Amino acid sequence: MEIQHRLLIIAIGIFLSIPLASAITISTPSQVNLGENFNLVISGSGFYAIEMKIPQGLSIISDPSAGIRTGDIYKTVTVGSLIIILRGAQSGIYTISGQYTDGSGIKDLNSEIIIVQNYPVTPTCPTCLVGSKWSNCEDGRQIRIIYVCSSSTNYQCAQTRETLDCETEPIVDSDGNTIICEVGWVCKDENNLAYQSSDCSLSSIQKCSEGCENKECKVKPEIKEQYPDDNLTIKILPDEASQSFFAKIIEFIKRIIDFLIFWD
Repeated sequence: MEIQHRLLIIAIGIFLSIPLASAITISTPSQVNLGENFNLVISGSGFYAIEMKIPQGLSIISDPSAGIRTGDIYKTVTVGSLIIILRGAQSGIYTISGQYTDGSGIKDLNSEIIIVQNYPVTPTCPTCLVGSKWSNCEDGRQIRIIYVCSSSTNYQCAQTRETLDCETEPIVDSDGNTIICEVGWVCKDENNLAYQSSDCSLSSIQKCSEGCENKECKVKPEIKEQYPDDNLTIKILPDEASQSFFAKIIEFIKRIIDFLIFWD
């Protein structure tokens, strides 16, 4: 069977007037990453058949010659150079080797050793939001919101608070007396509510539609409909036309009764 296969190859080569191949070689990168595509380059000229051992840890992604693979054994017939795209499907050390024939005997291919390494992919942090500004100094401390990302946050942006010690200068009036401002919500004026800090600065100003009173916006009073008489009785009286109609019916019934009496 092998002799017939050789004769067939020689006959096809002569028929196509293609020169027989010589010095077929293969080449691959010596090291690739797991899941990475790489080229298996078969260099040659003319017409030849080739049989190689391609370990199953290496997947065939593209093969222009439409070769046949059974287990680790790959076979194809081609003309000239050929590039087969492989991928490292499993980490390990693999050897690609084989034989070829151009009709003048079976010759050995050179061997190529490929190391497929499973390099860990280092996660990266996304672009986090910009932190807030420092708050006013209250009770000797300033606070701001920031966003951090690291391995401890699983490479996700996490919100946290950053504090800073501070000192507030006392506020004095024209007589030199220290003014102490209450911290919390206050009425900025009769129409606005605001948050007052210890340095007497106001923030988060809110407009009160019903006015501001007692450190809060007044609520619009609820208006209830009032009726003068809950026990209102509505009587529907027939109009004059209806009364006339009923009177006619009664008169008609009386005549029928009189007629019946007379008939008896």
